[in-house]
Amino acid sequence: MRPEESDLAHRLQRLVIRLNRELRWESAEIGVSSADAMVLFDLRRHPGAGVSDLAGMGQVARSVISERVKRLEAAGLIARDGVERADLRRVGLAVTAAGHAVLTRMARIRRDRIAARLAALSPDDRHAIENAVDALDRLPQWRSAAELAADAERHADGEASLRTTTM
Repeated sequence: MRPEESDLAHRLQRLVIRLNRELRWESAEIGVSSADAMVLFDLRRHPGAGVSDLAGMGQVARSVISERVKRLEAAGLIARDGVERADLRRVGLAVTAAGHAVLTRMARIRRDRIAARLAALSPDDRHAIENAVDALDRLPQWRSAAELAADAERHADGEASLRTTTM
């Protein structure tokens, strides 16, 4: 690895750590730990997931997720989905209306704070950040298979639409 790549990787790592710390603080302001917020985010993306599924998504022990689920259920942010399954031991979970409200509030607060910081930058700096975010978003290991498939489908649809309008 070239020295400038190592330096860039180090700078990006420091930035990600700082952003992660701020996200934890923002979650705490709302009354949900960042770890619990991640369970809510995962469950919103995968309704009906169970404890084992969530543990796999978060790459944490099943017992840890089980405790988080108990805490979120007690807070009324998630509930059992009531779907009957062939395996009666498996319980699916869903985010409740209160849980969705917490996620919406959290997203709004985060987006507003980032937007305020971006507004303080020059147009050139904002454009540079937009380009950097686009490049980072193309790192496939940061995106789920479903997100990559949806992007590929959108890209294919866009090409088909372009061919139709140019004919």
